[in-house]
Amino acid sequence: MRSIFFISKPLELLGAIEARNQFNIKKTILIIKASKSDESTINYLIEKSGDWNEIIRTKRKSSYGLSWLKLILKLQKKEYDYLFTRAFPIASYFVNNLNYNHLYLLDDGNATINIAKEFRDTNNLTKRFSLFKGKNKKGFKYDFVKFIYNVYGVKIEKQVSKVGFYTFYDLPNYPNQVIIENELDWFKSLKVNAIPQSSNEVYIIGTDIVGAGIVNLKDYLITLKKIAELYKEKKLIYIPHGRESNAEIEEIKQYVNCEIRRNEFNIELDFILRNEYPVHVVGTITTALITLKLIYKKDIRVEYFNFDESKVIKDKRKDIHEIYEYQKKYIDFIQLNY
Repeated sequence: MRSIFFISKPLELLGAIEARNQFNIKKTILIIKASKSDESTINYLIEKSGDWNEIIRTKRKSSYGLSWLKLILKLQKKEYDYLFTRAFPIASYFVNNLNYNHLYLLDDGNATINIAKEFRDTNNLTKRFSLFKGKNKKGFKYDFVKFIYNVYGVKIEKQVSKVGFYTFYDLPNYPNQVIIENELDWFKSLKVNAIPQSSNEVYIIGTDIVGAGIVNLKDYLITLKKIAELYKEKKLIYIPHGRESNAEIEEIKQYVNCEIRRNEFNIELDFILRNEYPVHVVGTITTALITLKLIYKKDIRVEYFNFDESKVIKDKRKDIHEIYEYQKKYIDFIQLNY
């Protein structure tokens, strides 16, 4: 019996590779819906991991329509042991319409924390896996798509009250929820003969906090400046988040007085492929801080800092605090005063 993996980001693919190895899954279908910017990393990881029985790439700009209908009708012809997927409305095609034995959600960075919280608060993830309801889409276009899907028996929403998390986060256990730890064994196996970097170098890991509308660029720059002042005797290297714009990065370079290093792949993979061993990494809220600590363990110093709470959009403050609390389980917190 085959198993399906649905991913859209390199981090999700890393989780899929680890799950495939950890669960000893031999027959696989890898389904990809990814942005062009992530394509090179995803292609590299596919080549490096190998042994995917079937790879299906969906249209980048399409989330509805004939191509998705044909794909689901094709996949419905078989039964599946495991379904590993990202936890967003687009995954409803697979979660709500395929016959599988086990459902596991792959890590999608700090979003995983919010997803686990949603399950804790509502005892289900039905809304998250509702194709249209998840984004409150309305109008003739969506009514027409619903009608066509209904004719072919494709569900856009179904009760999802039992779920598994395949995660490197230390999530609490709740009824109807299974937690399997991602041990990162495959990824760690890539780390061979790495050369420790100078202790004089401090890597600042960027985040898409501005693009996500959580703080504005001016306030993010103030936070970065305060972080930089703590390490003014060190060489500061800022690694931008993939979604930080060129304009934002240029302002960071000027305001913080740091070197900018753009990655070819994601942060964790770039360190390994460069044969580097970071010894001091800092940042605010980003999954990379945790994954780097899990990969390099006691040989790396990882610290994170808070934002000025008065500058964080009000309806995001609770989520930010949830992330702070999770990061405290793995890495050191340093309070900034504003």
